Amino acid sequence: MNVTAAHPELLAELQAEVREHLGPGARVEGLEALLGGSSRELWGFDVLLGAERLELVLRRDPPGVEDPAGRAREFAALRAAGAHGVPAPRVHWITADGTGLVMTRLSGESIPRRLLSHERYATARERLGDDIARAAAATHAVPLSELPELHAPEHPPALAAVEALEDQLDRLAQPHPALELGLRWLRARLPPPRPPALVHGDLRMGNLMVDEGGLVGLLDWELCHAGDPAEDLGWLCIRSWRFGDDALPAAGVTTRERLLDAYAAADGVRIGLDELRFWEVCGNARWGVICVAQADVHLSGRRASLEHAAIGRRACEAEWDLLDMLGP
Repeated sequence: MNVTAAHPELLAELQAEVREHLGPGARVEGLEALLGGSSRELWGFDVLLGAERLELVLRRDPPGVEDPAGRAREFAALRAAGAHGVPAPRVHWITADGTGLVMTRLSGESIPRRLLSHERYATARERLGDDIARAAAATHAVPLSELPELHAPEHPPALAAVEALEDQLDRLAQPHPALELGLRWLRARLPPPRPPALVHGDLRMGNLMVDEGGLVGLLDWELCHAGDPAEDLGWLCIRSWRFGDDALPAAGVTTRERLLDAYAAADGVRIGLDELRFWEVCGNARWGVICVAQADVHLSGRRASLEHAAIGRRACEAEWDLLDMLGP
């Protein structure tokens, strides 16, 4: 079935918005659903503007979970990041209902197993760790003064992150002793606070667009917030995002030490291995809580979803990885 014909309302909405933002002569072509997008819908389309063809993407909230405030934060972060040289999609506008962003479509590959195994990306893999470190450093250098939409946490970022996970786990009201143990470990080892920075919030394989030459851009900024910059690097290193290559714990492409060296070279800020370990443990705990929450959404009947159920089954993996990091 032709996707455009199957979604006439979306096509009409896009056509109206394209003409409003790009001019009355602009025309939408080739609307198609794209893979990826995580918890958001992803639609690709072209816009013909005279002799020019623009390749764009609509990334929007699915029905029932609309979050206009979240999309406004994401839009502001992407706009500021682009202005400061962060490799990321150029954002054009927020949809009229506030639930979607229209941005430039980046060319490349984002599927982790292809990036980590296909020969065509061998050169990219050699430099990808350094590319990610530089992109993270550029993100964290974006002045928060330009992002009033992002509210700094009331407590130091590490404490705020742990408290948020404790609150989420308490609201789920299910016994998960491994996660509880991890959260207690984190509370007892809070690192010295750093000044809050713009944090991507989901920096990992799957949210990186890569071509044969290396990193093209950071995708999926929906979880961006003001926090500790080391949070992004710790999340990048959790085992779930290595896709089987434990010899290269940072996204399956580099070592922790090289990641931190490249980050320091780009930003001038040195993050130590102990600090990275804290945030890697925190990332494992966070992933475990996310998995439990996804299972709860499915099992409670609030949103029956095979994807939610499959992610929920992975809670035990996160718990195992968490216990493995804590040691005896």
